[in-house]
Amino acid sequence: MQRPDDLDELLAAARDHAPAPSDALMARVLADALAEQPAPRPAVAVVAQAGVLSRLASVFGGMGALAGMGTAAAAGLLIGYVQPSGLDLLGDAVLGAPVETVELVPDVATLLAGGE
Repeated sequence: MQRPDDLDELLAAARDHAPAPSDALMARVLADALAEQPAPRPAVAVVAQAGVLSRLASVFGGMGALAGMGTAAAAGLLIGYVQPSGLDLLGDAVLGAPVETVELVPDVATLLAGGE
């Protein structure tokens, strides 16, 4: 019966003297590997099409202009919905009357009379 030390010595000896593959074996392995590789295909140029957002941004002058317009729209909605109390004071100071009493859109009679 072998002792555990004998097995360790045998494994160490096998590890130190690992057999090297022959040149013929390596040539066959490389030939098989080359045979399994797919044939190269010609490169196809992919043309990226402009998306909806980039086309919309180009209409308004680019992404920066579109971002500015979006920010202004969001600020307008926020100010219109919240109606801060300071805005009433500013409107009174600028217009000389409460904002609710100022006609921003005149009626048809005023437009037809020529603004008189």
